[in-house]
This record gives sequence, structure tokens and C-alpha cells, in this order.
Amino acid sequence: MSGVAHGSDSHSSLVSVVSSRGSAGDAADNAQTDAATVLTRGTLVIDAEACKGCELCIDACPPRVLTMGTDVNTRGYRFPVLAPGCTGCRACSQICPDFVFQVYKYETPLELSTRREDVS
Repeated sequence: MSGVAHGSDSHSSLVSVVSSRGSAGDAADNAQTDAATVLTRGTLVIDAEACKGCELCIDACPPRVLTMGTDVNTRGYRFPVLAPGCTGCRACSQICPDFVFQVYKYETPLELSTRREDVS
């Protein structure tokens, strides 16, 4: 990865999971949205197949950018998804009992565009 200061090579069995906040559905299609930018200092590669869905990483994440997804792996467990705003703090990888996270910290923070839902 270009511009990455820390981390190791990813394997083909690993998936980089980056998504916008929340899940897309019919209600989201009807909601008004506008663009916002988020400063991102890092990213994660999540081995979704190794995850057992314990959700420890969700509570450990200081910027609150990990949420539990609705998709399941081949063993039937839900796994976390990452929203923009990761700081690369490694809290998720330190608490994970299954070592599913590879954390990468960017040398220079990136501004990522994201969509915000307008709540009326």
C-alpha cells in the first residue's frame, strides 16, 4: 500500500472492509443525504472468515468507526465493517481474541468523502 507506514502484506483470504456509516436500504434511498469529509489516519484489513462475532472491537474502537455488519461469514458469524475516520490506533487488533485485524497507519492523513443521512 502506498503511503502506509505500518502493516504487513495482506493475503487473498483477507478482505478490506470499508463502508459508509450504516447499511443501505429502502429507507436510506428515500432519505436526504449530503456529502461530508472525514479525516482518516489509518485503515484496517479484516479477515472476515476468522471473525467469531464477539463484538469486542466495536466497544474498543475510540473513534467509533467499527460497526457490526449484517453479512455473515461461511461459519455463520457476523463481522465488523469499517466506516471512514479510522485513526490507526490498533485498539481493535489489541482486544481481538481471533487476530482478525491488520492495522495500517497512513504517513499523511487522508480526507475521505462520505454521505451523511439528514434526520428530519
